[in-house]
Amino acid sequence: MRERSAALWDQRSLTRPLATLVLQPSTKPLLPLYDEDTQLAYLIEKGDSFVRWVDADPSSARPLSELGSVSLPAQITGCALLPKRRLKVMSGEIARVHLVAENPGTGTGAAVIPVAHVAPRRSYLDFHTDLFPDTRAPLPAQTLAQWMANKDASVPRMSLDPARIDESLASLCRASSVQAQTTSVADSHAPVPAPIVARSAAVTIGHGDKDNKATDCEPPSSKSASTHEEKSSSVPKPEPTAALTPSNGAPMFADTPRSASNDIEATTTVGPPLERPDCVAGRRPFGKPDHVRFKYLEGFLYRPTDHFTGLPELNTRFPQENDPLRVSAKFIAFSCAGIGGQVGVVRRDSPGRAPAKLARIVHGADIVSMEFDPFDGAVLATAGTDCKLQLWRIPDSPLNDESFFELEEYIHVTADRVYQIRFHPCAKGVVAVLASDAGQQAIYVYHGLVLHFIVGRSEDGIHSFAWSPNGEQIALTTKKSKEVRVYDVRTQELLSKGPSMSSIRPCRIAWLGNSRLCLAGFGPGSQRELAVYNAEDLSKPVAKVAIDVGPGVLVPIVDDDCSIIYLDDRGSRLTHAFEVFDDKLVALPKFESAQPSLGMAALPKAYADIAKCELLRAWRLCSHTVESIGFRVPRKRPEFFQDDIFPDTIDCATPSIDAAAWINGAAAIPRFIQLCPQGMTRLSEAPPEAVHRRVFAATEIEQVNNTSTAIDAMLSRVDDNGSDACPNDSGSDWDD
Repeated sequence: MRERSAALWDQRSLTRPLATLVLQPSTKPLLPLYDEDTQLAYLIEKGDSFVRWVDADPSSARPLSELGSVSLPAQITGCALLPKRRLKVMSGEIARVHLVAENPGTGTGAAVIPVAHVAPRRSYLDFHTDLFPDTRAPLPAQTLAQWMANKDASVPRMSLDPARIDESLASLCRASSVQAQTTSVADSHAPVPAPIVARSAAVTIGHGDKDNKATDCEPPSSKSASTHEEKSSSVPKPEPTAALTPSNGAPMFADTPRSASNDIEATTTVGPPLERPDCVAGRRPFGKPDHVRFKYLEGFLYRPTDHFTGLPELNTRFPQENDPLRVSAKFIAFSCAGIGGQVGVVRRDSPGRAPAKLARIVHGADIVSMEFDPFDGAVLATAGTDCKLQLWRIPDSPLNDESFFELEEYIHVTADRVYQIRFHPCAKGVVAVLASDAGQQAIYVYHGLVLHFIVGRSEDGIHSFAWSPNGEQIALTTKKSKEVRVYDVRTQELLSKGPSMSSIRPCRIAWLGNSRLCLAGFGPGSQRELAVYNAEDLSKPVAKVAIDVGPGVLVPIVDDDCSIIYLDDRGSRLTHAFEVFDDKLVALPKFESAQPSLGMAALPKAYADIAKCELLRAWRLCSHTVESIGFRVPRKRPEFFQDDIFPDTIDCATPSIDAAAWINGAAAIPRFIQLCPQGMTRLSEAPPEAVHRRVFAATEIEQVNNTSTAIDAMLSRVDDNGSDACPNDSGSDWDD
């Protein structure tokens, strides 16, 4: 018989089991998971779809009695039990099993499905000590030397009470550190190897740390760590995440970032129709304009052959705080409907009808945010509801359903939920993640697998956030308090704050240069508004304008060089535009398309058609189409390069600072590039326009003379006809 069974044994007497549970026959193995705190065993049937939990307490009346089961819509291929300290204890969750199941929709691929085991209670306001006894702490019980000396020790235990978890873990960390220092005196003079960063390890975030530190406990001090602290800058930053240490005391996670060779890579992301010029250092030659320069701004659609049509079913439930369409110099990515969080990818230089079998990236859970690496257009970062941040390498080849996307980097943000991700605008490899943990939301700044800073921890909730162009500050908008705040990233200091939009509905934020912010949100009565703030004084907006009344979210796209704010109207066919002039918001002509917008993304100005006075090149996501659009302004002498509206712009494709230097407190120096196409003469250097003589006066006199001649001729004919008429006879037709 091939009946699967589970047995409970006493290791002191292995002659016969204490209890046995027999299940249905099968050729696949039975995977057991044991929870020592609750003394429950979870039996997962590999190749089947059932998960059972049984009583594994040998002192109970009926050991291995089945207490419950759950069925999944797909076959299970693997399983794992989540550590106790990551459970939602205030909701009665006593265990969470993560199952690897086949994709039930297509039959290909796999998905990770969490199954929570919740103990029913009448109230969850208080911490239930009977459900959650002290559990194992993430600390070693002894060193390798102690274990080799045959010494007995047990892993210390910590409390799961949210009010005591930080204090309990900190006290255990201090005790472990003192024990490590007293037991490893002989090894303190031994050379310590360099820390190793495990690329597949998970980064752990502490529960509600009031000091905005990223550690559960501090790692044991070492000689190399002290040397590194002496060489680093005095800018305060959190310690790396605590991890198990090997026998030599070196931590598994490094506080130092990766080498500079991995941070800055040569990028040749040149997109048509403009070849990217060489980088130059300099400042913009033109000062503040004295008039509105773009009141004749014109939005236009490219030819239908430049659009992407025939797209599959799109994800219409993408979060409003994020963008379902992302564009890089090489690729276009958009969120698709389907199980596992799917992202469709097409090449930007291959427009037309999309293939029936589209190339897709499967994240493994519903995607909430995605971004292209600004310094590598072939790397796409996705964040999902599973709190995982994955960086995918898109192959530089024709894309189809068989294309292989390499997972280049993986970060597990151990939080309740992840909302947004944003790359650093100046340093490669630095990414900010908006996440919530223990009822608080904060922005976690990573470099590689190392968490360096935690910014803006608050219980008010965060709508959206944005990096400043120089990468020194982060601005965000809150939900409950309805505030806009600016933080210094490396010191986590609140620089300024002020009132935001009066509605709690989604509010998007963007930087207008390094000194101003623009907010697009809702006012009273669903009235959509746009406001511009001074980043140093957020007490009141510098300029504010009411646009209209509507339900759609306004997404700002900022042109720093021209001081233009484009607003993508979600769910509408309009794209609004405003110019910031003399501390006022001047409305520019709107662009209207034939289809409503689901999202909009743009490339830096260097990829626009500068020779045709194009200010912005963008793409709009519609129901089954990605439209290619542009914004241009008419000029009197378009044959010359219009250097008054195209100053030297910031090079967004090359990092301006090393990530390690930025983390240690160095400031990024912006690099500028010239936009003048080859073979064009600057308007400021063009010869004066030729003066044409006016000939309108002579033409008007000639027209008047011709008119007089025609009138005289008509009158002469009338006179001739009158003279030829018969004279009146003496007789009359009338009788007297």
